[in-house]
Amino acid sequence: MEAPRIDKTATSRLLIGLALCAALMSGAFFLHVRRDAEDHGSVSGASAQLLPGLTLENAEPAGTGLIVTSMESSGPAARAGIAVGDDLIRIDGTPIASLDQANAYLSQHGNAHLILGLRHQDAVRMVALDRSPD
Repeated sequence: MEAPRIDKTATSRLLIGLALCAALMSGAFFLHVRRDAEDHGSVSGASAQLLPGLTLENAEPAGTGLIVTSMESSGPAARAGIAVGDDLIRIDGTPIASLDQANAYLSQHGNAHLILGLRHQDAVRMVALDRSPD
């Protein structure tokens, strides 16, 4: 019995199609994340990666905390259960109202482990996060 022939042209086209689909899906995911951040009133232009695996922006109105605008899908923040759109309102029990305040707290306190107070869909929860990346 003869082995089936593989059409190299068809295989190449299939792989190109899959790569294109992956690129389109990642672009669509980015737009969804960005739109979700806009829905939470956070697209102010200033953002920072103060904690491993996630990016934060000032929430609107000003002084109401920070919002998670992006994160590494397999990073420490994702493993801790943090999601894009979550509002960061406390670090180690200290209320956080802005990026500047969060940066000042993190600069003054060298804690390796942090307890973050997050608001997600009107529920506040506490999440433990290691400060050092993987």
